Amino acid sequence: MLSVNKRAMEIVQKIIAQADVLGVEVHRMDSGATVIDMGVKCPGGWRAASLFCEATLGGLGQVNYSIFDLDGIELPQVEIYVENPAIALLGSQISGWPLNEFKNADGVVPLISGPVRAVVAKDMFAEPVPYRDSAEEVVVGLQDNRLPDERIIQSIADKTKLPPDKIYILVAATSSLVGSINVVSRTLETAIWRIHALGLDVNQIVAAWGKAPVPPISSDEFTAMVRTNTYTYYGGTVGFILNAEDSDIKEMLKKYPLAPYTCDYYGVPFRKLLEEAGGDIFNLDGFVHNVTKAVINNVKSGNIFVAGAVDKKMLLGCLDN
Repeated sequence: MLSVNKRAMEIVQKIIAQADVLGVEVHRMDSGATVIDMGVKCPGGWRAASLFCEATLGGLGQVNYSIFDLDGIELPQVEIYVENPAIALLGSQISGWPLNEFKNADGVVPLISGPVRAVVAKDMFAEPVPYRDSAEEVVVGLQDNRLPDERIIQSIADKTKLPPDKIYILVAATSSLVGSINVVSRTLETAIWRIHALGLDVNQIVAAWGKAPVPPISSDEFTAMVRTNTYTYYGGTVGFILNAEDSDIKEMLKKYPLAPYTCDYYGVPFRKLLEEAGGDIFNLDGFVHNVTKAVINNVKSGNIFVAGAVDKKMLLGCLDN
């Protein structure tokens, strides 16, 4: 039986074995938990970032890099290819577990993503997916600018009902290279939730791919959060290969992409929205959590549909905010 945590643990063991080369550091906590610093005090790097993302996908996806031309500014671009999208994205990767009780003095709310979500009581994002994992070791993706202390570890242990020595936490600040790539890799998790919200069965998605540029890295955590989310939403393109009726896809696409006609907040600087939401993007009432461009291949008919376009004006404007 498929276990996203077991698959992710294979990746974690690679990270531990290559820690020096990857620019990461492994910490054994007093409780027995394993914390891997991939971008808080450690520099991390390109390979560390791809392994971080692939672990949060439960070993059901791969990450590649290419180049994005932003009107003469060449930026790295994250490309992600996913098998079993409903499980990999909604059952595992999506950052749907905010730790509001551990919000720090910088206003940063730690966010949990990854296979650990598949063993806890289902959150709203996992509800459309019948999959659950019963692994005895769990992998946690943590987005935070601090290494987790024993309070956070105990909170995870309480939710998973597992002892701390069975918990492996990969952590990176958004202001690091690994952290920025981690956020931008979420083009698909954002877009698949929109498909569900508009009434299509996400379990009919056969495979998926996505891409988005990585913004210039900023050492300021809040600025990094603003930039990475802006580049995910306004610079993201997703592709879904699914089995559905053409008429249902056409109807969905009328309301699907992030666009002025689907979102009242389209074009509002993300810094302003994030400040109003108290640092938690899920508090953004009325904001359409999605990317600006989608390519849908319906295997049932063989037809392909395209909606939306990347908004380079928003990507450039974000660098001035």
